[in-house]
Amino acid sequence: MVTLKHKMLEYFKPYVVKYIVVTLCMIFFLYSELGLVPRSNNVKFQLNNPRISKSYVEDEVVGGIECILMSVLISTSVLLWYCTWGKESLRKQHGAWITNRPDWISKDFHFMHVSLLCLALVLTINGALTNSLKLIIGNFRPDFLARCMPKDVTTSKSDFYGLDICQQEDKGILYEGLKSTPSGHSSFITSGLGFIFIWQSKYVIGKYWRHIWCLILMAIVMISRITDHRHHWYDVLSGCSLGCSIIYCCWRWVFSTRPGATLPIPVSIPK
Repeated sequence: MVTLKHKMLEYFKPYVVKYIVVTLCMIFFLYSELGLVPRSNNVKFQLNNPRISKSYVEDEVVGGIECILMSVLISTSVLLWYCTWGKESLRKQHGAWITNRPDWISKDFHFMHVSLLCLALVLTINGALTNSLKLIIGNFRPDFLARCMPKDVTTSKSDFYGLDICQQEDKGILYEGLKSTPSGHSSFITSGLGFIFIWQSKYVIGKYWRHIWCLILMAIVMISRITDHRHHWYDVLSGCSLGCSIIYCCWRWVFSTRPGATLPIPVSIPK
């Protein structure tokens, strides 16, 4: 006799690789966020460089945790609302990814599961790649010198200094000053709200402009990173580009139109 447990295992089996990717990326993101610092041995900078001489703004318009919560909670809430209470607003789904499923699994549940999985892939892969690039590139934030609090020295245009000249006692603030490229706020808000904008435009009945609020909120967050002196303009653009690229790749991976992309064949489990 086939139990419900065996049925569920059979259903989720084709998605094991995707769930492993989500888990590993989440673990790396947390580890890199809490336990790793950018390369600092060969860091050199000039004290008269105007690009890193902005003031340090303590009260950010959108903080790091706030940005992640916005990216995760808003996109997840919108998706769940349409898949539970707003089903009448959804277009009928077609394609191999929706039809290749066990016949005892409803299209509604399957659609919600696949959509949430794709969102999870986008957010976690983005987190892992964004932090990896920040640590590898180690670019200065616009407010780096204010974070550094350098010693009073006589300097010229040709003089370069290392972190040993910094008097900043809080190493967390100092090392954060080396994580400018790409913008994590930009990549995260693009991954979350950019994904849900595309998802609504494709699967929700009506004109796409009804979902333009996603893009407006994205723009507000990204612009705030420049006005708060946390990022250069190219950091924001690179973060947005990274988020868009990850959405594209994950969308093609999950919502593939190739036959057998989700399951090898339509699965029917006898009772």
